Amino acid sequence: MHPKSVILEDAHAVLQSSFLSDLRKLGTLVSKRGSSLEDYEKSCKEASILVASGGSKIDKAYFDRLPNLKLITVFGVGYDGVDVKEAKKRGVLVTHTPAVMKDDVADMAMALLLNCTRELIEAHKFIERGDWMHASRPLMVPLTQMKVGICGLGRIGEEIALRLKAFRCEIAYFATHKHEDAPYQYFDNLENLASWAQALIVIMPLTDKTYHMIDSKILKALGPQGYLINVARGKIVDTEALIYALDHKEIRGCGLDVLEQEPQIPPASLLNKPNVVLTPHAGSATLGSRNAMAQLVLENIKSYLEKGEVLTSVPELKKA
Repeated sequence: MHPKSVILEDAHAVLQSSFLSDLRKLGTLVSKRGSSLEDYEKSCKEASILVASGGSKIDKAYFDRLPNLKLITVFGVGYDGVDVKEAKKRGVLVTHTPAVMKDDVADMAMALLLNCTRELIEAHKFIERGDWMHASRPLMVPLTQMKVGICGLGRIGEEIALRLKAFRCEIAYFATHKHEDAPYQYFDNLENLASWAQALIVIMPLTDKTYHMIDSKILKALGPQGYLINVARGKIVDTEALIYALDHKEIRGCGLDVLEQEPQIPPASLLNKPNVVLTPHAGSATLGSRNAMAQLVLENIKSYLEKGEVLTSVPELKKA
């Protein structure tokens, strides 16, 4: 079955060469980056498997181009670019790579929070400019014992909470439902959590309900001493509202690993601010996470080819 399988690779992210080599062992691999448009479109008509990533946009029009598609395997935990309802209608399986990147994304959340509260990038520039010779840096905010709210308490949210406990932080969370086994204070209202917190960490999936969930109301509730950290999806935060809040000192600072438009240069008003830290959607960008993600994609494809089943279906398509 393997040699007959046509596997399309149309990932938004650049995938490891070793992973692409392993994909070739499972069938005929056609990469959008390495093919002419004509050859790629021809392969679309034959392909049964599509390898995508979190930034890929697989909508109805894309489905129409792949009449023999049976499996979409997403290289990443987020799959908001895939029209899952359309996939279900057409009987197409969709998988992602949950859990394997949780530690690295949680580490990134902590790195952003520490960089914001201590303004480490600005401190580095302070030395580079020679300012240390004739000036002093302002006193910064301690992370220890800070009140931190987590917006979303899934696998990654739980790992973030474990790291915050090491700093003796007071932890509370907002989620769509209360986790009965979670030892943290639960808020069923995000605005109330923001009012309570000194820092708010966003780690929820992007859906119609979470789009621009972090708006001007939430930012005002977070307040002039509050920090916003986003390691989820850029579109969960209303960028214009965030810029306004920063410019008018409605919040103290923010750390963003994700932006509304990627990969693009962010709005100029987000750049060169000492209280803003930006990273290029790099939460899972470690050898450990990327290799584990690749392995899970391969295992899903192998399972499909051998059994017609997958290991990590997206929740909406899991069998009861």
